[in-house]
Amino acid sequence: MYTTITKPSIMKNKCTFLVIIFLGLAVQTFAQQSNGISSVLEVYRITTNEEGEEIATETTEVTPGDLIEYRLIYTNNLDNGITQLMPVLPIPIGMEYELDSASPNAEGASLSNTGNSFQRLPLTRQVRQPDGTTAEELVPGREYRRLRWLVPSLDAGEQVILVARVKVIDN
Repeated sequence: MYTTITKPSIMKNKCTFLVIIFLGLAVQTFAQQSNGISSVLEVYRITTNEEGEEIATETTEVTPGDLIEYRLIYTNNLDNGITQLMPVLPIPIGMEYELDSASPNAEGASLSNTGNSFQRLPLTRQVRQPDGTTAEELVPGREYRRLRWLVPSLDAGEQVILVARVKVIDN
């Protein structure tokens, strides 16, 4: 649970990676508005206070090392329920997905920042070992480019909040 949510303050010398996300979701929001589904993206910097409690601060600017939490809020504005909603969260280069941070659990993830090929989490791959054998390894979070959820149903007027965390990395 979060103990505090604060509004952003003006910060200097910050890297702005979030613009890519805002532009991508603005297009997605517009397209979904026409079919009765609205979406909002909230972005929070997660810090810890002296008591060890997490603090979520709304932000538009980030720096390497920041832990960021995305909250996608989808609302069904129709008079009837919908099924099989599949929201996608793009993860920009310069961000590393924090494995197992998706809530509810994401349906799949993609390594491509343009493709629509999703696999169940966690992503794994076969790697050739020095002795010629192959071994399966986890794909690191910095290679994830998109997360996708499956919302089986969303009743009229109902809302779902989808959450994922990323760490801002130095490229």
